[in-house]
Amino acid sequence: MPKYSTISIPKELHEEIETLIKNNPGLGYSSVAELCKEAIRLRLSEVRMEQKEGLLNQIDIEDLLEMLERSIKEE
Repeated sequence: MPKYSTISIPKELHEEIETLIKNNPGLGYSSVAELCKEAIRLRLSEVRMEQKEGLLNQIDIEDLLEMLERSIKEE
């Protein structure tokens, strides 16, 4: 059974994303949560790339990435 955690976003941002999804069905998102989850995945990918290129300092980034990856995989 998957374990879920939640994140909160400001109500105004939620409403903007909801409007974006409704007005652009071609984007392929069915919910605000789905779009946010994809945005987090994309940002994690960028962070990994930056880390590989040596642009980020090593301040427990690997622990953060592992924790986020485990959370995403559990979904």
